[in-house]
Amino acid sequence: MITDLEQRIIYEKDGLLVVDKPYDLPSTGRQLDDDDCLQYWLIQRHGSMVWAVHQLDADTSGVNLFVTEKKLVKYYKGLLEQTQADKQYLALVHGIPTWGKCEERSRIGKLDERNLGIHPEGKTAHSQFEALGSANDFSLIKAKIFTGRTHQIRIHLSHLGHPLVGEEWYCDPPCTTHKRQALHCYKIHLPQTGQTFMASLAEDLKQWAQNQGLNKYIVAFLGL
Repeated sequence: MITDLEQRIIYEKDGLLVVDKPYDLPSTGRQLDDDDCLQYWLIQRHGSMVWAVHQLDADTSGVNLFVTEKKLVKYYKGLLEQTQADKQYLALVHGIPTWGKCEERSRIGKLDERNLGIHPEGKTAHSQFEALGSANDFSLIKAKIFTGRTHQIRIHLSHLGHPLVGEEWYCDPPCTTHKRQALHCYKIHLPQTGQTFMASLAEDLKQWAQNQGLNKYIVAFLGL
């Protein structure tokens, strides 16, 4: 059960429900009665069906869009898929990038039955990364995605040699430096409707960043 669900509601109006998703909980489950997902608890709160507009990995926290009317799923999905939509993440990664900004367009596809990765015949994927600061061989990265491939940020950052802190799948050996992958969706801006939704960096990531001397970059970036 999510004990602070009400405090996590960012926006609720005209059928759109925006939530600051906690980590260790996927956006949706395999079935509607699966209580191990955010959708289930939103349905319980709303008293009727709620649909996810987009998915965040279980361990990724931050801005997550849902709707309370089925017809709105297609509408908001369409807005998110347009190139002018602004979907931004903060990531804590291994290493110090040699670049200030980086455009990554490597295709993402199945390497085998179970694993995704960079594949020349995969689907097109476009990510933009900006290094915000480094300390103790770790860095704070702003990530912006223009496509929505599964695990896109995780795969692209690993491909660039900077896997996420806490990354288990795309880091060899798996990273156990933090209890979950250090990725947070902090902002979604829909210029088509003039709406901007933001979620402050999750407390566990703030604390980890502070312990590594990265907190000043978070403060500077967020204007705190």
